[in-house]
Amino acid sequence: MPLLPPIKSKKVWKVKTNQNISEFEDLLAIETKVKLLINEQEILSLAATPMHLKELIVSFVLTEGLIQNVWCPEELELIEKNGEIIAKIYTYEKVDLLSKTLSSGCFASYSFLSEVQPYNSFNFKVDKDSIFNLFKTFVKKAELFKLTGCLHSAAICSQEDIIFYAEDIGRHNAVDKVLGYALLNGLSLEDKLILVSGRISSEMVLKMGRWKVPFLISRSAPTSLAVELAEKIGITLIGFLRGERFNVYTHPQRILDFSKPGG
Repeated sequence: MPLLPPIKSKKVWKVKTNQNISEFEDLLAIETKVKLLINEQEILSLAATPMHLKELIVSFVLTEGLIQNVWCPEELELIEKNGEIIAKIYTYEKVDLLSKTLSSGCFASYSFLSEVQPYNSFNFKVDKDSIFNLFKTFVKKAELFKLTGCLHSAAICSQEDIIFYAEDIGRHNAVDKVLGYALLNGLSLEDKLILVSGRISSEMVLKMGRWKVPFLISRSAPTSLAVELAEKIGITLIGFLRGERFNVYTHPQRILDFSKPGG
């Protein structure tokens, strides 16, 4: 059970051009502060939707390389205090933040990602119909977005099914939640697809590269740096998946029966 509810109701007034004013109960997505403490030292503070927070923290800690030595995620302690969530981790390892730089992610956290090594394995291939079918299912699962209109979503998928789905007010948080699920459950990511609802940023691509995810797919656009990094790292980047079409920005050879125009 989540420490806090993901949504709440609020009385609002709807105003129309014909000067009619109506009152109704609207549903709002909960935004709560999550503080990460390692050995009682505050590492970061982020805004998040209070669901799947264990997955969020585990992915952030492991993806960003905050703790290099063996660490048991079961030792993560989540505490609710005055409407905020405190995540506590204890380790014998010293965490050095002096050389870290502030990232441009939604939660304005630190970026601990070192240089991601490129991978060139293209053995895992997916046909176009599987991509379309997965995304149709993905869109249907956005229940909290339908209720509130202000949440992003992400999912980790096999070729056939969505394995885990998460929503959050932050795009990067949603991605970390599904990566965290995979890490907690020992899933290999080298034969998986990650679906996202919003813009694909360079930080998202680097997260995929850290765990060698072959596909990153969105209904929205990638940034120029995201495309550049995906090309370099070896990720098949797909954007503007809407209806029966999508754009392939990098490494189309992972899509079965793909043929370039004139090819």
